[in-house]
Amino acid sequence: MNDRRIRKAQPDEMNKITALMTVAFCNDPFARWIYPGPEMYLAHFPQYFKIFSEEAFSQDTAFVAEPFAGVAMWLPPGTDFDERALGQHFTETVPPERLAEMGALLTEMEEQTPEEDVWYLPMIGVDTKFQGQGVGNFLMQSVLAQTDQIKIATHLESSNPANVPFYNRLGYEIVSEIKTSKTAPLMTVMHRSPRST
Repeated sequence: MNDRRIRKAQPDEMNKITALMTVAFCNDPFARWIYPGPEMYLAHFPQYFKIFSEEAFSQDTAFVAEPFAGVAMWLPPGTDFDERALGQHFTETVPPERLAEMGALLTEMEEQTPEEDVWYLPMIGVDTKFQGQGVGNFLMQSVLAQTDQIKIATHLESSNPANVPFYNRLGYEIVSEIKTSKTAPLMTVMHRSPRST
């Protein structure tokens, strides 16, 4: 990729960003656990993403890697996604036999939320045609440089074990691993303390 640049996402790009993230998450263990069939995934993941990312847009903490290759949605301290709207969406779209399992997993994840102020990364995704080109690293480093400067930690959960070494290289440490049922994906809770600048 030439002429790499990170910029803030614009509100009128929501549909374009949703399409990118729908492509990026098509093999994500959590996304395909709740929406296992391709038709179900394409029908319901976009709205799930929009609900999950609205607060990042409102806080100006949604970032795009040009040339529209990847997106990172961050939540600064004191902000959160709309849990009520997300819960309603899940109730209406997730297979009934999966809802109870999913509720147990989300509850356990909530209990792992740090008490200290952190920047939280709900989602980062790279268009499949740009994967393996360093886009995700570029997106992460741009925000981590800022959080290091203001001396604040960052926090995330990874549902894909293949991504854990990537986060390790960025300075993240594993806090815990959550596995609430035989079918549920393994969620790796990770935390990064700010580095000296």
